[in-house]
Amino acid sequence: MEDPRGTARNLIRSRTIDLEDLWIRYWAHGGNAPAFELDAYVFEIQERHPFELRILSWALEDLGVDAAL
Repeated sequence: MEDPRGTARNLIRSRTIDLEDLWIRYWAHGGNAPAFELDAYVFEIQERHPFELRILSWALEDLGVDAAL
């Protein structure tokens, strides 16, 4: 299983996507972390429930990024 956090980190660092757009899509798919917690999760500073990886993957797909699990 590929971890979509690495893809998200790379895209945020390269300014291909921004955290706010990612967070909006993450929230729309049922994620419940505030934006600052999602940021900490993407950069592996904080852990969340393992299902959050699936939600993050869906959010990236909405942004047109292939990050399937």
